[in-house]
Amino acid sequence: MTSPKQLIRCIVLCFPAMLSSLVCDANGQSKEQTDPGQTALKHGDYLSAETLYRQALRENPGSPELLTDLGIALQLQGRSTDAIHAFEQALKLKNLPRTYALLAEEKCKIRDLDGARPMLTRISRDYAGDAKTIAAAASCYLDLDEPVDSVRAYTVLLRDGSYPHDLALIQLSKSYLAAAQYFVGELKERTDSKPYVSALDQASTSGDPRSAFQAAQLASPNFHIDLGYDEVLAVWHQHQDDPALLYQLAVISGEQSMWQIELCSQQYPDSPYSAQRQFEILADQRKEDEAVSGFEGLLHLHPELPDLRHDLGMLYRKQHQWDKALPVFRDELSANPKDERAAARVSESLDQLMRWVELRDFLEPRVKQAGAPLWAVLDLAEAQEQLGQTRQAISLLSNAESEYPSSRAVHFRLLHLYRSTGEKKKVVAEADWFKSHPR
Repeated sequence: MTSPKQLIRCIVLCFPAMLSSLVCDANGQSKEQTDPGQTALKHGDYLSAETLYRQALRENPGSPELLTDLGIALQLQGRSTDAIHAFEQALKLKNLPRTYALLAEEKCKIRDLDGARPMLTRISRDYAGDAKTIAAAASCYLDLDEPVDSVRAYTVLLRDGSYPHDLALIQLSKSYLAAAQYFVGELKERTDSKPYVSALDQASTSGDPRSAFQAAQLASPNFHIDLGYDEVLAVWHQHQDDPALLYQLAVISGEQSMWQIELCSQQYPDSPYSAQRQFEILADQRKEDEAVSGFEGLLHLHPELPDLRHDLGMLYRKQHQWDKALPVFRDELSANPKDERAAARVSESLDQLMRWVELRDFLEPRVKQAGAPLWAVLDLAEAQEQLGQTRQAISLLSNAESEYPSSRAVHFRLLHLYRSTGEKKKVVAEADWFKSHPR
């Protein structure tokens, strides 16, 4: 079976034109056969790969492909901030779509959603048909609550033979479910959608979700019963004020979500991704003991899927059970102290639990290191403010402002703190920054 880490390795090791190590040398030989860094990556020796690529960069410092290789070696060690730096350096030298997608993925991992969001929009727009680029960042769409783009991404991956088919089916099912929830939410915001909302509410118990289709067809010239998801979505983009289309999209999305799960169960009865989805559903139904037991069983049966533990923590996070998410993320961090993704989730959990002293003590050593990640700076400033250390928070964020000059989060926090301390000139300066940097 294939874990997300193995997927990254597959993306970068198996797909042509991704890395310097995958093109041919002057003799026409594949560098995959001759590049020791590539060999180290294949064997999971990421530290050796990092060393080898740093050595190669000393000889060829202007190579965007080698910088991408280095970023991947760092990424696979869990060192997201260092990987981001390498990817950004590569992209300054050359436009590499898959490097761009890997950068977006790392930003998602460390909760830089403001940075990731425009990147994912560009990937959807400019690289919609490039499965290898989509694969690197696909999981981010649900993290950013972009279910429609997530459906589009996993539909592309489902058709791509190199992406695990069972994983694509399960992720597509999750995406359709999130899309259904989005469309239902939009529908409930309207005052002209009561018949459709009523039909969906009844369907949640024993009714037919399509029970209002005939009424929708009579009410809307845009509604056509025989259209599929993509066709209805295209019509809705042209008529977003039509509640009948929202209703149809909600129904079709829900049906597709269930169909993808059924298809996966039929074609891949032993798929750990299918089993994991069943345990997630149990957790959503508040059958937590069964869900946790299921996750633990999967971890035992499939040690090659290390992200299962992280997924369990993310499941608790989704349910806002921060007291249960925290020990899961701490266990993950203990297994790999360099794993920045796990550290960011520990920090987030402590923040949500308002355990400010613990949060401060957890983050201070990390922020003192050179190149402190933005998420750590922001969370530490929050802890300092809550502990009455406003001046320390301002100092920390002011220093971060020079390192992350375009971060809206840094400027927003400073604006808030300056208001709390009555520093009017600085409030005006920060407000002016926002006016000159619209979204």
